[in-house]
Amino acid sequence: MRISNISWTAHQEIKSIHELPASGEGGNLPALTELVKTENKPGRVRSILVAHVLHTAIEYVELVNSIYPVMKVVAVPYSADPTAVKSLRDRGFEVVVPESVEDTFVQSRDAVLAALSDSSEPLIAQEVGGYLAKFTDELTAHDHFIGIVEDTNNGHWRYEQHEPHRCPVLSMAQSPLKDVEDTIIGDAVVYSIERVFRENYSSVLQGARCGVIGFGKIGTSSAIALKGREGVVSVYDINPSKNMRAKVEGFFPLPLQELLTQTDVVIGATGQTSVRLVDMPYIKDGAILVSASSKRVEFALDEFKKACASVDALDEVSTRYLRKDGTSFIVLNDGTPINFRDKSILGTILDMIYCELFVCMREVANGRAKASLHHSPPPLQDEVAKAWLRHHSPAFQKLPNDKVWDYPKSLELGRPK
Repeated sequence: MRISNISWTAHQEIKSIHELPASGEGGNLPALTELVKTENKPGRVRSILVAHVLHTAIEYVELVNSIYPVMKVVAVPYSADPTAVKSLRDRGFEVVVPESVEDTFVQSRDAVLAALSDSSEPLIAQEVGGYLAKFTDELTAHDHFIGIVEDTNNGHWRYEQHEPHRCPVLSMAQSPLKDVEDTIIGDAVVYSIERVFRENYSSVLQGARCGVIGFGKIGTSSAIALKGREGVVSVYDINPSKNMRAKVEGFFPLPLQELLTQTDVVIGATGQTSVRLVDMPYIKDGAILVSASSKRVEFALDEFKKACASVDALDEVSTRYLRKDGTSFIVLNDGTPINFRDKSILGTILDMIYCELFVCMREVANGRAKASLHHSPPPLQDEVAKAWLRHHSPAFQKLPNDKVWDYPKSLELGRPK
């Protein structure tokens, strides 16, 4: 009987994740719907969004717009779903789809400057990838530009490279909540690879020699997902302690050149250039390279192209690089994140990510973030986590007096007197 009760509880938890209301109060983002009500002066600050425009983003844009009117959405081109773009435009939003990642830097800057010129009302930018990092001096020349909220590690690093900043740049890239998202991205990446293997190559991942470069959160989750598909998984990380961790967790750490020589599928998960031109000769003949990080940074594709005899599109997702010695390798999705090919849907985790983005925007909008680059503070993370539990965890909903609701003050209850 006890087992039955536990099973029923688990069933209810799973049911709550997969049966979110399609419409009505809260829609698919009930925690965010709750948190937008915490801004007591809606409409006084405008916003520009540089975002992944998938169908899951539509409700987020509408909720942000209800508090910080959205002047323009700049859609990251590799994650701009045409149906979602049209849906936002049909709702009256101005959406720009840049021609390339490089053009996204230009379009993001131009969108913010145009909004600043059009009105003297305060303006905040929320973005995903550091597209505004090198323009902050230009933007802060306008007194009514009040700051930026950044989502990704790649963007955070770009803001570090271009410090100092005279406006607040509040980054959630390294938040503990963001860690939750990163741990499931690996499975989304491997799902998309598996689809390409089955549909384009009539093949499977089982038994394939797989290599993961970068054993951080996304790399670790990618390696676990590959192992779950019965792949033979090797890893490499520039940090020796991460190679050590990989070894004790049952993976096979290898030096980079050896990994490239031996593996059939290579996933880059560093957020930087993981395979450079000097590494290209070591890539196994026929190997497939896949990016699990943002932008188009994992592989030195422009340099590869110059050094190869030819570069040819094999199908809508596969590009073959033919080396001058007659050997070749394939790059999927032009080196952009493969998981966005399948819309990278993350279920209720999206509600959490959007919540943290919003409360960071609220922090900047209300003048509580200081100039320069900062991480999102723990109190905001606690606020988001509690809102998420209220809407996505029935077990916690039923116990309003649980110590979790008084965290971190409740930590004192268990400490020695």
